[in-house]
Amino acid sequence: MVIRRVESAARAVPGRRSLVSSVLPMAACLWMVAVSPSQQPAGAVPPAAATPPPAAVTAAVAPQNPAATPPAATAPVAMPTAVVPTFGRILVDQVTVRCWSGAVAQPPVFEDTLGKDQVIAVGRSENGFRAIELPLGPVGFVSRKFTEASPEGLVKTKGSKVAFRYRPRSSEAPVSQLPDATALHVLSEQDDWYRVRVAGVEAWVAEAEVQVGNQADPALATAYAELKQKHEAEVSTRLDGIKAQLARAAQDQIDVAAVQMVHDAFAAELKKPVVEQKFEPLNETLDKLAATLAADSAGRAAIDSLKKRIETQSWIAEATILKRTKAPVVDGPPAEKKDQLERFQSIGWLRYEGRLASPGIYFLEKGGQRQYLLSCNTGRYDMALFVDCEVGVIGPRRRPDTESLSVLDVERLEVLGTSTK
Repeated sequence: MVIRRVESAARAVPGRRSLVSSVLPMAACLWMVAVSPSQQPAGAVPPAAATPPPAAVTAAVAPQNPAATPPAATAPVAMPTAVVPTFGRILVDQVTVRCWSGAVAQPPVFEDTLGKDQVIAVGRSENGFRAIELPLGPVGFVSRKFTEASPEGLVKTKGSKVAFRYRPRSSEAPVSQLPDATALHVLSEQDDWYRVRVAGVEAWVAEAEVQVGNQADPALATAYAELKQKHEAEVSTRLDGIKAQLARAAQDQIDVAAVQMVHDAFAAELKKPVVEQKFEPLNETLDKLAATLAADSAGRAAIDSLKKRIETQSWIAEATILKRTKAPVVDGPPAEKKDQLERFQSIGWLRYEGRLASPGIYFLEKGGQRQYLLSCNTGRYDMALFVDCEVGVIGPRRRPDTESLSVLDVERLEVLGTSTK
């Protein structure tokens, strides 16, 4: 209305038209400021979005003393703040955590149970139930086929819309669908499933079972943080176990490699003539190495196996050297030759016979006839190492009622020759 009156005055006084043309935009601006938001017509542009007046008009209405003009107020910049969850406290002794907010007779539930005074994060209400959120999410299951795991045990989903289930059954509807590369907090493995927690998955409890707490109470945040630490500890237990296994496997490789070096030295000794073979230094090295190994090291089994081979070869070398030894020549009448083999209880070929319904037997054979059944109660000799060798044995004899031959318990055994078979 003000603008129309100014325009009418301009038509009545033509000489003032130039002045009106400069004042008109300023009048329009003043009119829009004077009109309150409630008086502005629908769809009108708010003052903040209106086109600024020309510079000439600004100069015309500016005060003559710029120094007296107060500085324009600067609007405060809103700083981003972290989202603080709303906490609630469980009111009853034990609460099962539901998968959905439907009121059914036998609702699907997660493994989690909450006790009285347990603090959890709460959300919206729906159908008489309250959404809750656990620090790392509820316990559920994800098929191993749709995951990928690092050597350190970290697991994430592989593929879009990976099913998160409240129990390991693919025939039921999933509780949620997870996007690709979602981090899974794995608690354990069950057949082809990972038992996991997934942060952000909602769960539900009845409204009557939970009470929203006073958010100003720091004890609520502290209790929720303690629950998070408990859940994280469950995940860390598995990861620590995997880390320990990797460390044990790496150490086993180092230990077995050290034993292999001694084995290579043993193989080199076997290439030497029998009289030059020295096995005692190898045994000493193995004893020193064994003292440095952990009780469950794989290197211990390798040491035991190698020491048994060294011991057997030492006996063979000793028997061979003894066989080649000649009696010293002495002056005077020839001494009566003494049979070197008289010291043995018996001499013959060591044979083995397997039995179908009972353990096999070892026996001494001479001239095609069985002389004795052999045993080694001291465990000093592994009889299997001397099968088909000609041996001399020393030890006590006994005659069991159940056997047709006497049993000779080997206390000393020497290899006299090898089979020509």
